[in-house]
Amino acid sequence: MVNLNSFARTSLVAGIFTLFLIKDVATAQSTGTKLNSFQKCLVEAVNADQARVQFPNEPDYASKDVRPYNLNFQFTPAAIMYPSTSLEVAAIVSCASKNNVKVQARSGGHDMTNKALGHSDGNLVVDMKNFRKVEVKGTTGIATIGPGNTLKTLVEGLHTQGARYMPHGSSPSVGIGGHATVGGLGYHSRILGATLDVMTEAEIVIANGSIIRASKDKNSDLFWALRGAGASFGIVTEFKFQTSPEPKEVIDFTYTISSKDIATLTNSFKAYHKIISNKTLEPKLSTVCVVQKNAVIISGSFFGSEAEYSNFDLGRQIPSITNKTVTARLSWSAHMRNSFTFVDSVFPANVYFDAKDTAITYKQLPSNDTIDELFKHLQTGESGSDQWFALMDFYGGAVNQKSSDASAFPHRDVAYFFSVYAASKGETSQTIKSFVDRAILTIQGNQADKFLSYAGISNMRTNKPQQKYWGTNLPRLETLKARFDPSDLFSSPQGVKPA
Repeated sequence: MVNLNSFARTSLVAGIFTLFLIKDVATAQSTGTKLNSFQKCLVEAVNADQARVQFPNEPDYASKDVRPYNLNFQFTPAAIMYPSTSLEVAAIVSCASKNNVKVQARSGGHDMTNKALGHSDGNLVVDMKNFRKVEVKGTTGIATIGPGNTLKTLVEGLHTQGARYMPHGSSPSVGIGGHATVGGLGYHSRILGATLDVMTEAEIVIANGSIIRASKDKNSDLFWALRGAGASFGIVTEFKFQTSPEPKEVIDFTYTISSKDIATLTNSFKAYHKIISNKTLEPKLSTVCVVQKNAVIISGSFFGSEAEYSNFDLGRQIPSITNKTVTARLSWSAHMRNSFTFVDSVFPANVYFDAKDTAITYKQLPSNDTIDELFKHLQTGESGSDQWFALMDFYGGAVNQKSSDASAFPHRDVAYFFSVYAASKGETSQTIKSFVDRAILTIQGNQADKFLSYAGISNMRTNKPQQKYWGTNLPRLETLKARFDPSDLFSSPQGVKPA
């Protein structure tokens, strides 16, 4: 393979060589058919590097390049691009704009409806896997992060550069590019807020192909929109985040209640729910609850000393625990390994599944009667799935310390997000969808219109999705969309649309 860099000094030779490579790509990737003008533009955008532009007739295109996260939503993009620089991203975006092709960026591709594929055939996917920079300035703790990092590589990179951390989720394969621009919630959010709360700056390619910087002081309107609705406004090529020193000591815990008796499961959950619903609860405590058939699993972390946790001891306050594990004096790295392992063991990936969520604010907490009804449905309803679970991600703390219009992310009075996941061996059935929908509607007290949803857990059955995802921030987002992307180049059915 010829190294293109050796030709960079002489533009004439480089130009001739590029033409030969374009001819090679036409032969290898179009099986003898000439590339169209759009494809030629894409090839030129990545300096004619065959490995970084993939078209649909490439061998194993679907499994190697498209890689749908949820097999219910399978589309054929016009191309998958793998740029390495911001200039290449800008050139790719310009190609799409000139040819009226919709664009979506992909960081980890960890999306419930494969949003990064654009929700239809013929879209352009810009995969950011080559943007893996992790660099921390020791004096300020500001980290420069590439959007192609997964949460796993982010954690590892920050640890090796001064033992730093920042708030984010616990799924190792999630990409920081999508995570940071939709919200970014996890175990550490009660202390530090969402990922987008510690974002200080971003470099972004917008619809006209310009590369601009956005922060609170520069292009502040765009910076506001990026933090919560970023996929609708452009492709981030670099983030800057404020990081913090890793906690010196972490305690991880898991309490399991196993029973075929619905009342036993429900009473244990009610005790837990009462504790967690306290808005003044110690922010060092962070926890999630998983409900499965005949089981309630309460897990989480305490970011403090063993002595501090023993004074609180969540397990002592919950009845009918059948198994418990409490691991003290963990290092940050060990804690994150535990978190990643737990999430990988629970969440479906690259299978057929359905997922739906709702945000429960402190003013919307369900009554005990509603909890009874919810557990009856979960434990006795026809799920149509051998692998389902309901998840309560409890937040509060630092997440609640900002106003709902501080960024595009509106969930500032959230107590927890409630979601239901159900996997299947084939395309998701109507039985599964009805089971999921009924669970969500039950915890909402049959008043769906009064509840918001998290854009990071999209569902194509969500009614008025833009209003659900962004609430009262939607009108401002639509106005900004008209300004920065009037033709809706960065488009998906549930994304922000121009006013």
